[in-house]
Amino acid sequence: MNEEFKKRFYQYKNGEMSDREMAAFEEELEKLEVYQELIESEMQDDREWDVGISPEKQKAILSYGKRKSYLRISVLAVISTLMILPLCTLGSYLYYGLGGKESTGNQLMETAAVTVATTMPNVLVDTSGLKSQVKLFGMNTEFPLQKQIGTKTKSVGGERIEMFLDTVKSPAVNYYDLDAAQAKHYFAHPSGLKERTIDKAGQTLKKLPEGSVAEVYLSYDRAYPSSQVYSTFKKYDVKFLWNAIETEKNLKDSPYADPLGFPGKDSKLAPSFEAQGQTDREQFISALEFMSHHKKWAQVISKRKDMKLSSRIDYVEHHGMNVYGSVVTGPTKEIERLLKNKTVKAANIGEVELWNW
Repeated sequence: MNEEFKKRFYQYKNGEMSDREMAAFEEELEKLEVYQELIESEMQDDREWDVGISPEKQKAILSYGKRKSYLRISVLAVISTLMILPLCTLGSYLYYGLGGKESTGNQLMETAAVTVATTMPNVLVDTSGLKSQVKLFGMNTEFPLQKQIGTKTKSVGGERIEMFLDTVKSPAVNYYDLDAAQAKHYFAHPSGLKERTIDKAGQTLKKLPEGSVAEVYLSYDRAYPSSQVYSTFKKYDVKFLWNAIETEKNLKDSPYADPLGFPGKDSKLAPSFEAQGQTDREQFISALEFMSHHKKWAQVISKRKDMKLSSRIDYVEHHGMNVYGSVVTGPTKEIERLLKNKTVKAANIGEVELWNW
């Protein structure tokens, strides 16, 4: 009997039994465990007993006990995980959604919309297409981007922003026209321009067919109030989509610094900036103040290390909202005529589309 048990034990230990044989052997081990408890109980009452269990049987019992213990721990771990994960996910939903307009999730979306509108000329977030997904301790949000050329708006790509609690990771950017998205030097500040530089833009416009509309970045000979800019160019059949605002005193050493600005009077993409009873200046300052309340988010989304928002707000409050460049759109031949105006000191051609005027 002992030799047979040894053989079966080694088969059990080495995993050489079938599932049915293993189950039967474990039932036998359970009986041995019960016998052991009974013997130990009886031995406490009667010390004349001299009963022992062979080392092989003891090892088998211990092995069975370990397996049973591991199984209990695994089951408890699974149950705990299944209970904790839903609670943590629910907590994430509450963290990002609780508070309505002031909730963390909504504040991130507004910060992204305002930051894009003030740092990316003629590009705005399509708020109707926002998609957010709350995950464990975080949230992913996709922001579709649009721009206006002529009278129509077009999708130019999107950004995906990931949050872990209240920390924003650098956006994953997907632009359909990467060359256009990477274009720099949209505008030149008048303090750094010694002469007019519109010849190249004029030559490009001459090559474009009449049945097309263009997006053009204009830089002026000095900074003007927005109302004066609109008045100066009212005789031209163009639309003002975005204005670069002077927020620093002198940019002579860095005339091509990244601009801060505001949607123009003809932009179809800026309904979220329209505040009843507020002037453009008041709305622009409100936008900068909102970004300053979420400074770290704005810096990551705009990919600008330090926008010096406080000093820019002070400058606009003391000097007014003056425009040193604009994004305009219109028929290419009309823009070609506009470039002859002496107020325009530099120009860059953006995107061109077929006629939609």
